Amino acid sequence: MSSQHNAQSAGKKAGIFNRSGKFLWRYKKTALFVSGVAYLALKYKINGALSELDKQVIDGTDLIWHINHGSIVESTIPSRMGPGLVGKILKKLTGGTKEITMLDALTTLEMAADDRRVKSLIVRVTPDLSNGNKGTEPLSVGLGIAQVQELRHAVETFRKKKVEQGDGGRTYFYIDSFNDQMTYYLASAFSDIIVQPTGHVPLVGVSSTQLYFKRLTEKVGVKVHVEARKEYKSVVAPFSQESMPEKHRENLVSILHSLNDTLVSDIALTRGASIPTDGKPTTAEDVVRGAMEVGPLDATRALELGLISTQGYALDIESIVGPRKPVGFYSYGERRRQELSDERIEVKSQQIFRNIFNHPAIKSLKSDGGMRKLTQIPDLLNPTLPVTVGVVYLLGTIERLGAQGSHAIAAALKQAALDPHVAAIVLRIDSGGGDVVASDTIAAAVDYVQTKFGKPVVASYGNISASGAYYSSTSCNRIFASPGTITGSIGVASMRPVFTQKLLDFVGTNVEELYTVDNPCNSVFRNPEGAVLERYQRNIDKIYDDFTLRVAKGRGLTPEHTESVAKGQIFTGQQALANGLVDEIGGFTRAVEHAAQLGHESRVLIANNLFRYYVQRVAQMQGHRAVAAGQAASVIELEKMLSDDKTGDEAKPKDFVPKDVQVEIVGKGGDKFSLKNYKADILKNIKIKEFPETESPARNMVSKLFQTFVATTLSESLKQEINQLLSMDERSVLGSNLNQSQHNQTRVESDNVKFK
Repeated sequence: MSSQHNAQSAGKKAGIFNRSGKFLWRYKKTALFVSGVAYLALKYKINGALSELDKQVIDGTDLIWHINHGSIVESTIPSRMGPGLVGKILKKLTGGTKEITMLDALTTLEMAADDRRVKSLIVRVTPDLSNGNKGTEPLSVGLGIAQVQELRHAVETFRKKKVEQGDGGRTYFYIDSFNDQMTYYLASAFSDIIVQPTGHVPLVGVSSTQLYFKRLTEKVGVKVHVEARKEYKSVVAPFSQESMPEKHRENLVSILHSLNDTLVSDIALTRGASIPTDGKPTTAEDVVRGAMEVGPLDATRALELGLISTQGYALDIESIVGPRKPVGFYSYGERRRQELSDERIEVKSQQIFRNIFNHPAIKSLKSDGGMRKLTQIPDLLNPTLPVTVGVVYLLGTIERLGAQGSHAIAAALKQAALDPHVAAIVLRIDSGGGDVVASDTIAAAVDYVQTKFGKPVVASYGNISASGAYYSSTSCNRIFASPGTITGSIGVASMRPVFTQKLLDFVGTNVEELYTVDNPCNSVFRNPEGAVLERYQRNIDKIYDDFTLRVAKGRGLTPEHTESVAKGQIFTGQQALANGLVDEIGGFTRAVEHAAQLGHESRVLIANNLFRYYVQRVAQMQGHRAVAAGQAASVIELEKMLSDDKTGDEAKPKDFVPKDVQVEIVGKGGDKFSLKNYKADILKNIKIKEFPETESPARNMVSKLFQTFVATTLSESLKQEINQLLSMDERSVLGSNLNQSQHNQTRVESDNVKFK
């Protein structure tokens, strides 16, 4: 009986396997496909888990940073100085250097300095051969002296903190041979500098070369008329002089010596322990200065003088890392930022703020779409949220048009001002000046942001912020510069060519000019003279007076002191600090932290300013809709309907936002919450947001694909219904809003926001 039962069971199992086999054989292609997909999914999941483990930062990590010319940039926001989105895509497809912004590089170094898992930093100056790149970039950092000083400071901080953590503070800088002095200046901040035996160190001191073109232009028949205010304004001298004027020479020599002294003292300070003095009455600075007088140096001599640590090759880097885990600098920065972001504990604003939106005057606007930003304002006061600092870049020659033109910069500043999360703004500048009108536009935007919204604007100077760039930022709440920043140049220069008969004869042509009035001011074939010249010079004088007046007002200087530091003189950051033209020696991150501190202290004022601005704008928008819906004949009539004085011809408008409506932060018991217990830290409680904001290319693509899908798949009848719904008559809706606004005695006014 038992054997019979076992036989039946075995038969059933065989039948099941037989039927399953036939089923799989019948659908063998599908089965193979499903099995293949399952295998690939499992393999992808396993590889993803292993890749995630490989990216983990563990205790015993070395950061590896590959640098070359163009890998460190001020900003990756598309502008006329660099490729736009299309250019970046093409660069990625054809191979190009991976970029990191100066701010990201500085914050990554700061994060690594505080991270006990990171033990050392290894920098290699090598061509980028990854992702099919051709590796043709110059072997240098490609940065100016002020930018290098910011990176040096970050590296020195890294070394100091690693010593405090007991890790020795070792940092390594490898290059086969130095091609320029600035790259060595950065390397000198590292504890170990490794150069190939055949390499060189071009330590030769700071110098300047200037060509003068006056004789050349006159030889071809072109005269150049220049106006400069005043004697130190040197930008036009190469076209009006045959050699360097004495005042220019005096100013430039002072700048060069100041920069060179900074290089010598910085190199001697960081390399001093390695520089031998042989017991003689000499200092490390004397050795560095002496090396400059006989440079460039070969690697052997540089090693003898202690300017490098050892001779070696790129393959020796592996022995330096040893058993520690190498992690890329870029990937570490991204991962560490995410880790720090995840550590923050945030509380919803609605739980700790008084609900100001229940006021009768505000309720009528609550359902409007324009209230979205208005309802975000309480986040500005939330003490559990990081302080958001907006960053706007002013790079290159200042012009009126273009992606980095004055209109674009002013728009970015206003965009940051209107952002309900931004508490302060940093204006990062690396510009030698430019157009007068464009500079004035940016300066007016800075004033607008600070006066109308109370948001502090802090200036951070890079390599240079002179002439129009200084004009644009002189009214900033605080100005930071590096010791090697070139700034000042408070003056005006204008240049116009005059094509003489000699040039016309040379090219074989003639010119006839006709005028309806006696005013040939725009002619390039006549030398300005008489009344034309007087007006020209008077205009230059007025611009100079406006410049010095703005500097005196913005910097809080007397007219006499302003004139003493004006006249077109240029200064290093250290000299400008002594002259009162900048407020503090500090880099980009220091400026961000100071801006955050100021913004935090002004949060309540900013919140109230933004609240009133957005309520007023929404009220205006609803009023305009009411006029469009026929509730009033015109905006003027609407104003009379809602004015305080309805009897007079000139109705006096009433502020739409009642005086008893205030934005304030309160504790759980209703008491006012203190905002004073805050110390800005760029790694812990600051969020950075760049302006202008650009919409994500991926979002644009998805939006367009969705629109295409809707347009091609929806039935014609359904599309008609949707269109009918979207085009509904708004009169009834607007009428109810208007009636409620009248009931609450609200006031609608026109927008009178203007730049100075």
